[in-house]
Parts: sequence; C-alpha cells; structure tokens
Amino acid sequence: MKVVRPIIIVILLAVNIYLLGFAPGRAKEPPRQMDADQVTVMQSPDQTEGMEHPDFKKKEYTLVLPEGTNIALKKKVKASSYADVYTPKKVTDGKATGVSYWEGKPDYPNYLTVDLESIQTFHAIRIALNPMAIWGKRTQTIAVQISDDGENFTTLAGEKQYTFDPDTGNEVQILFDDTQARYVELVFTENSGAGGGQVAEFEIYQK
Repeated sequence: MKVVRPIIIVILLAVNIYLLGFAPGRAKEPPRQMDADQVTVMQSPDQTEGMEHPDFKKKEYTLVLPEGTNIALKKKVKASSYADVYTPKKVTDGKATGVSYWEGKPDYPNYLTVDLESIQTFHAIRIALNPMAIWGKRTQTIAVQISDDGENFTTLAGEKQYTFDPDTGNEVQILFDDTQARYVELVFTENSGAGGGQVAEFEIYQK
C-alpha cells in the first residue's frame, strides 16, 4: 500500500500537466497581428529640462515700495494692547520675519500709533506681515487716523477690509495726497487670521 500511493500521486500529476498544457484544443493561440491604422503614435516634445504645465506655475511677485523714504523706521510706537511678546516696538524695527511683529489682544478696536517726533509730510502707508507662506492669506479691517498732539485724531482713511496674501507679499499700501501730522494711528476692528490685529512692519513714506 505504501508503494501504490506514490505511484497514484505521480499519475495524477502527469494527467494534470497533460490537460493543462498538451491536451487537444489547449494549444496557445498565436499572437494577433495589429493593424497599423489602429495604432496611435504620440510625438513626445523635445525636453532638456523639467517641464511644468503653465496652469501650475505661480506668477512671481515683485515688491514695489511706495516712492520716498520710510520715516517711521526706528520711531517710537505704542498700542492699546499686545499679546505675549509681540510688542508694538517691533513694527518699526525694519524686520518682517520671525517673531518680529505686533499682535493685539482680542479686545477690538486695537490701536497702533507711531510718533514721528515732529509734524511731517507723507503720502503713503505700507502695512506688512511676515511674507512667508506659513502666514496664510487673511483679511484685516483697518482705519487710519492722524494727529498733531497725540490726543485729538482725525480720519485719514476710513475703515476698510484689506487682504493680506503671501502670494502678493503679504502687504497693503494705502496711498493718498500729501498729508501732514506727527502721529499716525492704525485702528483694527477685524482679523480673519488671529484674535487681534497683526503688523510686522508699519511704514510711512515721505517723498
């Protein structure tokens, strides 16, 4: 019995091999011929470097500063409030990266005031956030006020919602006719990206 079982197994294996590969009607079909008119030939473009579809290309933004000199640089600044280490003096230090920015507490309105030390003539204000993409697109609602004595303010630019977008430098420029004042104040009433107003650089331009 011990001899018969291996013989039966060998016979069964042989039958299976025959049926799978050699039985009549099991021969493999010859490969079909493909007509030339059924073949589509694609012409690949000449390519010497990486190519990108134009729809995926981001237009490079070129920053153009307002005409003149930033007379707010290194000037004293005060704010109605500030969060953590984000003190107002950082908005005139000439740095817009890292943690060099002011952030108000969520107690709108937030006031941010630059003292130009004497009455000056100016024609433009630039408000900038950190330009890096991690500072995502947001809106801030801002009004601009001016004063000669730091106590009595008048409106230079009424409340308006501005968009700060890293694709366009994360900055806003407010232009107007030549104006004179010693104190220039930003009034924030909304920020879609944080609880209070935010500014990395507060610049005032004089021709």
